[in-house]
Amino acid sequence: MRVAITHTRFQEVGGVERYIYQLCRRLIRSGHEIHYFCHFWKEKPEGITFHKIPYIFKPLRWAKVLAFDRLTHRAIQQQGPFDIVHGFTKTSRQDIYTDGSGCLQDFQAYSLGRSPLRRFLGPMMPHQRVVLSIQKARFTRGNFKRIITMSKLVQRQICRRYGLSDQEVEVVYNGIDLERFNPRNIARHRAIVRSELGLAGDVPVILFVANDYERKGLGTLLKAMQQLEGAVCLVIGKERHRRKSRFVKMATDLGIQARVHFLGVRPDVDRYYAASDLCCLPTYFDAFGMVILEAMATGIPAIVSAAAGAAEIVIEGKTGAVLPDPDDDRALAKLMRPFMDRMIARKAGQRARDECRRFSWDTHFDRILDIYEEVCATR
Repeated sequence: MRVAITHTRFQEVGGVERYIYQLCRRLIRSGHEIHYFCHFWKEKPEGITFHKIPYIFKPLRWAKVLAFDRLTHRAIQQQGPFDIVHGFTKTSRQDIYTDGSGCLQDFQAYSLGRSPLRRFLGPMMPHQRVVLSIQKARFTRGNFKRIITMSKLVQRQICRRYGLSDQEVEVVYNGIDLERFNPRNIARHRAIVRSELGLAGDVPVILFVANDYERKGLGTLLKAMQQLEGAVCLVIGKERHRRKSRFVKMATDLGIQARVHFLGVRPDVDRYYAASDLCCLPTYFDAFGMVILEAMATGIPAIVSAAAGAAEIVIEGKTGAVLPDPDDDRALAKLMRPFMDRMIARKAGQRARDECRRFSWDTHFDRILDIYEEVCATR
């Protein structure tokens, strides 16, 4: 098939970006012709033809988003026809759209906070209005043939707000690279990584992996860490310097700065899963939360908030736990405490790995190809 894929970036850092990277590799190996429409790419793998979409009106955020949508659609028409147009970003028309963020209105319920003024004015801002208009167009029948969501959480949002059916909006859980994220990594990397960080072999290590510290609930985790004596927290991910400084100060104010390691972005994140005993993501909102699946595949139990789609794959008390309220640090500490016992964590990790076998990339990719063929058959 001749496949067009749209996103603003092509790189292996970031949840959606890493997913697209893996999808493209598999499509190429299967003999399909890939055209990638984006603004930025870090590398140009053989087998992908890149089409640069310029950022015009860049200082005006709303105009940049609107222009990217229009220019992407025009470029696809000029380079077409394509058997499949698969969108992953703020675009209004495509054959298949994979939703990795959920509905804007549901995201705003968290992002606009509790201030009545912000909640009133926020949706009126030009950028928010443009994103919402693109979203409404995207979920209008005739502008898509199939919507794929990464969780039932997002499927419910879209169906409820836009009157679509479960057949139009299908849940396809993310695929996981069971070779890269594998319990074998524990034997390979655990002792080495802990030695690099100056950690004793028996100290409980909690891993937090995210790019948006505030939305992903790092503040709640740090407060919970204060209640767990002796445990160490590894923080991996990208954050603006000013925002990161707030959390560094919070750790200092809580008296746990010596037990919290801010490690920044790590391309070898699989080594840090292997060095940990528990992965924790008390997020306020996440369409899925791929880090949970990566941890479980490595053989590490995971705790995630109910506000993430990944909560749907965690078996309470067996492969990890689900935090009902991402603001409740006491409840989080209580859920984390049993996994500070290495034997309990190891047994839960083994169950987590077994559970992840049904989320292999091979199984996921087969379903994506089936959807491609189903959509092609409707032409």
